[in-house]
Amino acid sequence: MRRVFAVFMLVALAACSGPQKKRIPREETGETGSPFGADPSFEPIAFGVEVTGSGRPIIFIPGLGCPGDVWREVVAHLGDDYEAHVLTLAGFAGRAPIDEPLSAAVRRDLTRYIRAKHLQHPIIVGHSMGGFIAYWIASYHPELVGPVVIVDASPALSGGLDEAKELRTKWKSATDAQYEAQIRAAFNSMTRVSRRMAPVIDEIVRSDRKSIGDAIYEMVTTDLRDHVQDISAPVLIIAADGGLQKRIREQTESIPDHEMVVIPNAHHFVMWDEPAAFFKVLDRFLEKHR
Repeated sequence: MRRVFAVFMLVALAACSGPQKKRIPREETGETGSPFGADPSFEPIAFGVEVTGSGRPIIFIPGLGCPGDVWREVVAHLGDDYEAHVLTLAGFAGRAPIDEPLSAAVRRDLTRYIRAKHLQHPIIVGHSMGGFIAYWIASYHPELVGPVVIVDASPALSGGLDEAKELRTKWKSATDAQYEAQIRAAFNSMTRVSRRMAPVIDEIVRSDRKSIGDAIYEMVTTDLRDHVQDISAPVLIIAADGGLQKRIREQTESIPDHEMVVIPNAHHFVMWDEPAAFFKVLDRFLEKHR
């Protein structure tokens, strides 16, 4: 169990380079009626969304198991000049699960959502697994997105197929007590602000354990390193002050227009641990790319 927990920590913390994974084929995009069309009646199944404010559209994608509430302070900081679309992914934090690979489904549904809602080059902000999805949509549909902000995430994770299968099985087969203990142990180490994490963990524990296991399996076996070179939007990577900085930097060096900022003393939930530094970097980037 100790080994499985250690690998889960690497996944949750957006750990980086490992064996070369399969290259993901690119679908053909289409017009209304296709899987990536702009049907105005479209309703996503891969996520729920809460919309607040008006103005420049910005989409927030949380990480593994997390509710959209993890972005509460960031949305409040940006204010009503932004139209915030805050996602909570299927199977996480009490939402009903879906029976398909989650990251791919979110990318598909988010592509359709952007078109259906006529969002003009929305800003995409993703943390951890949400950052992984942000890399994916920005590289596969560069014509749709505006500036991209990645918080402590990388385009590929460590581990091979056997390890991915082992992790998926462990999460699916965990007892209630084992599942909750693993969640609390992992996520409590990801921030210095325990009072902020406590209610979020209560929501993460409500996540479907099969969805957690399947999402980890999908990320471990999906490699986007060869695709991020296709991102045409400006990208800001805000990284925690940990041992993964070098690997994240190496995996993202092919992005044509990007910068990476490491926030001193910040753990994985950078926006909670060092909010003043986080907001300063974010505001400068958004002002630069109005």
